[in-house]
Amino acid sequence: MTHSLAAGSLLTVLLAAAPARSEPVPEAGDTESGRAPALVSWKRSFCLYTGCFLEPLIPDVRFEWGQGPKEHWVLSWPIHPWAFPAWDIPGPTLIASPFVEPQVRLKTAAWRVAAGARVYVFPDGARLGALVEGAGLWGQDGSGGLAGVGLSFDLIERHPSTTPWTVSAVLRRTWTGEGARMDVSVDVTVPLNMFLGSPLKAPERPD
Repeated sequence: MTHSLAAGSLLTVLLAAAPARSEPVPEAGDTESGRAPALVSWKRSFCLYTGCFLEPLIPDVRFEWGQGPKEHWVLSWPIHPWAFPAWDIPGPTLIASPFVEPQVRLKTAAWRVAAGARVYVFPDGARLGALVEGAGLWGQDGSGGLAGVGLSFDLIERHPSTTPWTVSAVLRRTWTGEGARMDVSVDVTVPLNMFLGSPLKAPERPD
């Protein structure tokens, strides 16, 4: 019983987590004010409590193959400093996020770094969408560029004042002076500007 009470108390604290802003939280159904949902602030607080801000320190694991019998495991640390506000065009919602990504190939070790941008495409009202990305690549085993496509699930409700918190499956093609290669990975992306906070009042939209 004691353990149940302790777990219940912790859950109550998490659910009661409020944004670190002094403005009042809008009532449910208040769509006229254009305010961000209270759940957005709850999810940011939950992310902080669970340590997801440490995600850039945890490497993604990539399986890479190229021309001939060249298969490698690669660790990468994609760092997304910020994500631009959602661009809601007729049809899908677009979100762009630049990134820098150090990499290390484990077998016959080689260091690399990639720099580029990722664009998410979400159908309106959907949490599951697609992504495309492109970057330049510089490394000990060849320099060139890469392009990637994949599927992405957004863990936080989209709103003009929020940033995406996504889990994605990504397939990449890389071209270098040493030849072409491909890799596949699953990555969790938390843009760092999520932790700057987002205003309760969203930017006004033109009629």
